[in-house]
Parts: sequence; C-alpha cells; structure tokens
Amino acid sequence: MNIEGPAPAQDTASALFGLPGLRVTEAEPEPDGTVTVWAVPDVPARCPGCGAPPSGVHQHVAAGAKDVRCGGRQVRLRVHKRRLECGDRSCPVKTFTEPVPPLPPRCRVTPRLKDQAAADVTDRGVTPGEAARYAGVAWHTAHDAFAGAADAILDAPLSPVAHLGIDEHRRGKPRWHRDPQTGEYELLADRWHTCFTDLSGGQKMIGQAQGRTADDAAYWLAQAPPAWRDRIQVACIDMCTIYLSAVRRMLPQAQVAVDLFHVVHLAVNTVGDVRRRAIRDKYGRRGRSGDPEYGIKNLLTRNLEHLSAEQFAKVTATLGGDAHGQQITLAWIAKEKLRHALNLRARVTGSVPCERDVRGRLHAFYDWCAQDEDIPELISLARTISRWEDHIVCAVLTGVTNAGSESLNRLAKLEARLAYAFRNPANQQRRVRIACIRTTRRNQPRARTVTRTRTRTVTSRHHEPG
Repeated sequence: MNIEGPAPAQDTASALFGLPGLRVTEAEPEPDGTVTVWAVPDVPARCPGCGAPPSGVHQHVAAGAKDVRCGGRQVRLRVHKRRLECGDRSCPVKTFTEPVPPLPPRCRVTPRLKDQAAADVTDRGVTPGEAARYAGVAWHTAHDAFAGAADAILDAPLSPVAHLGIDEHRRGKPRWHRDPQTGEYELLADRWHTCFTDLSGGQKMIGQAQGRTADDAAYWLAQAPPAWRDRIQVACIDMCTIYLSAVRRMLPQAQVAVDLFHVVHLAVNTVGDVRRRAIRDKYGRRGRSGDPEYGIKNLLTRNLEHLSAEQFAKVTATLGGDAHGQQITLAWIAKEKLRHALNLRARVTGSVPCERDVRGRLHAFYDWCAQDEDIPELISLARTISRWEDHIVCAVLTGVTNAGSESLNRLAKLEARLAYAFRNPANQQRRVRIACIRTTRRNQPRARTVTRTRTRTVTSRHHEPG
C-alpha cells in the first residue's frame, strides 16, 4: 500500500481557498478582524492577440477584491499579477496582464461573493441590505446580484397550467406624477397587483400585473403564448366581474370557477347583517355584550356540523323567543342550505358530484329565500348566488379552489414588511415572486402536518338544515 506524504503548505492553502487558477502565498490577519490573502496566478499566460508566449516581464501589478468569509471573518484578496511582453514583435498587443479566471478585469468583488449574496436573498429569504452587510459590500451590489439570479429564474418559459388562479394583492400606496406640460397627474405605481397562480402544478405564482382592472389582467394573459393559454382548463376567481371579463376575453375555452370560500363568506356576512338589523329594530340601538343575540354571534358563523349539542340548543333557545330572533334563524338556515349544496364536492363526500344534485340543492336554497322575501338581505344573497350559479356549480364539480392564491398573499405581505415597504413596483414583483416559489425550488422533502377537525352530529346523521 503506497501512502503519499502531505501536500505542500501552499497547495493545501490553495485547495482550502477554493479559487482555481490562484495559488495562495500568504494569509495575514488584520487588526480590524479581517484576513488578507495574498495569491499569484497559477495558469499559463499567452498573448490574447496572437496567442504567442510572453518574452519577458514588463512590470508587476496588484489587484484586490472582496471574497467570501473564512472562519467568520471577512477576506480581502490581493493578487500579484505580472504585465508581460508579447513574444511576437508584429503583434499589435505589446503588453498584457496575466489572466486570472476567478477575477475578471477591474473586478472588486469576486463572483462567488456575489453568488453568495444572491443566494442569501433568493434562497434564504433575507433582505438585500442584510445580505450586503454580511458580505461587506454595498446594497446595490447585493441587489444587482440578486436581480440577475432572480430574473434568470423568473424569465424561464412557463410550464403548462391546467388550473389558473387569479387574485388581487394590495402592494402599498399609489404614487402619482404630475406632467409639467399638461398639468395632469399620471399614475406611476398602482396600489394593487393582480397575481396569477398555478393551482394544479408546482409553479405557484407565475406572474403579476400592476393594477386590478380587466385590461390589466387581460394584458398579462395576452403576453403568454396562445398554446399556453389554450391548455388552461379552469380559471378560478373571486366573485369579481372584472376578472370574469378578462377571462372571457382571453380564455374563451376555459371554464370559470368561483372560489367557494368567498361564497360561504358572503352568506356568513349576510347572517351578520340580518342580526345587526334585527337587534337595532328590537332595542333601537346597536348590539351590546349583554344582549342574548350578541352572545351567540360567533356561534352563527360556525358550521352547523361543528356545533355541539349544547351550543346548538343555546342558539335555538336564544333566537326562538320573538320575531326578531326568528329572522336571524331564517338567515342562518339559508346559510346552511347554501353550504349544503356546496358540500357535494368530492373533497367532502369522497365521490364524484352530480350537476343535477348541485343545482337541485341550490334551487332549494332559492325557494327558502323566496319564502322569506320580507328579509331584504336574503333576497340580495339569492340574487347574487343566482348570477354566479354556473361558476359555483363548476367549482363544486371540478373541486378547483383559489386557496393557493390566497395563501400567497401572506408571503407577499411578509416580504413587504421585511423591506419596510417598496418604492419600486418592479422590484416588489421580483421579490414577491421569488418568495412565493422559494419552497418549490428547495430539493429537500417537506413534512406536511394534517389537522383533523372533530365533527359532532347535532340531531341525526343525515340532518338537512331547515
């Protein structure tokens, strides 16, 4: 067995330093806590003009650059280079400097230090200011490195999307500019962004458009290739006619599904409106903490199947005493009838829903609201649901939800707080998109925690509200 002796100290130091083409000659600690590393080029030099070998040394020069930390201390790299003379007298290049591949000409920051700063912002989620402080460089150096790395990721062609989510996000305060010639104000930065999300794949947020009008959303969709738009099967939106118009204009072949969370939220708000009006009619004032109806306001927002027997009895006993409480009861039952239709989706029942059953339960909801036409809030709710009935049925049948888009709003708001708000909308879009797709670019498995909700039966197993 042949065992070689230890490598020379300089070669070991060069291997630890990790910059190919440089040979470390000396490392010197400085009083300010930094380390100065001296190195020389370790690659053969030839004339860049004719390729001839050098004939002599013209002069010695020194180049310096900041490098990544070593042992927690900042590193200043100093490279001794030689200016060589070309061996071919006829070559127009008389002298040239030894090439150093890790250090481009006039480089003051090593490329790997820029890559580290870019990775800190792109992968670790720190701000460019924090990455710049850790690297010992200026803010714009770290930000430019991040922008170059992020744009290479974000400008990649989009993969096909089957289910597209569209939602708005408030980016901050609007900014205006006054035209000195016309005197009119022009919008520089809208306070809203329209976000597009891949609900069926792993791309998450695939784009943003400034503004939340139909033209803004349609313009972003128009930038996508026609073949990519044709692959979209379902577009999920909130109950917003603006985005419905944009989808109908640019995605005529796609179905439109309404996020069912907003449908239930609308019904819950209707129950609250009826409760507040009934309390004001009964007491001549707004509700107070001592009022019985005020004490069950949180129970009215919960699902019927999640109420215990005691809670259900408390609600019925409180609302069954007078006509004002009965109005609240009717609105509460209407909300549960609407949920009864939405619960036909496969995620709840475990089977493929039937369109006839969904529409049948919705018609039962309409009949219940029509029987209580003296409650204006129920009539308004029924009219709204009827206008969006086809899209609600599509959401129940396909099971497409816009929860993926809603969850990205939290990441967008967190990124704005870390930056203490943004002044540049383009930079905000870059930072938000990178933050939203950060987990999809990590090659490590993520543990998923499933929270199970305990369901209690109120009356019978197949209880139907109303």
